[in-house]
Amino acid sequence: MAKCPACKNEVLELSNLENALPVMNCNSCGGSWLRANEYAFWLKSQTPGSFEEEKAREASKRFPLGEANRAVVCPDCGHFLRKYKIGAKVDFHLDRCHHCNGVWLDKNEWESLKAADLHDEINQFFTEPWQQNIQSQLTASKFDAMYLERFGDGDYQKIKEIRAWLLDNPNRTTLIAFILDKDPFSV
Repeated sequence: MAKCPACKNEVLELSNLENALPVMNCNSCGGSWLRANEYAFWLKSQTPGSFEEEKAREASKRFPLGEANRAVVCPDCGHFLRKYKIGAKVDFHLDRCHHCNGVWLDKNEWESLKAADLHDEINQFFTEPWQQNIQSQLTASKFDAMYLERFGDGDYQKIKEIRAWLLDNPNRTTLIAFILDKDPFSV
């Protein structure tokens, strides 16, 4: 009998997340264990959607999520689950077993994924390119916040406009040299 990775002692019961998508559900915390082979079979019958991170962020706010903050163990094989971010601005992550590829969905995470049209993208979340893209977005966001604090809103907006103008300008190098020269009108 598989036990809930979040509650530890509750027995998971067979249920359906969607029509023809069986999961093992915990009646106590509302989480669901999604086996990789069941998801793959179900996914073949679905029409792919398009990822919209803003929709995912809004959806995660609409549904109260039951996020577990401690290590969780795979109910099928006993290996630790690894946490994966869904997007840079999404407030939850998914837990996945590297051994059997099953995924633990905390309460309402499936509903949030569906509302964001991400329910058919789950396998993508665990890929290196997806995770690297999220990391790049997080890094860019931190730099953006740092520059905003350092320059102030008005100066930061202006320097971004100037930078965008310079990047597209064929005289970029000469213009930058002109700006940086203490006295560009002397010899």
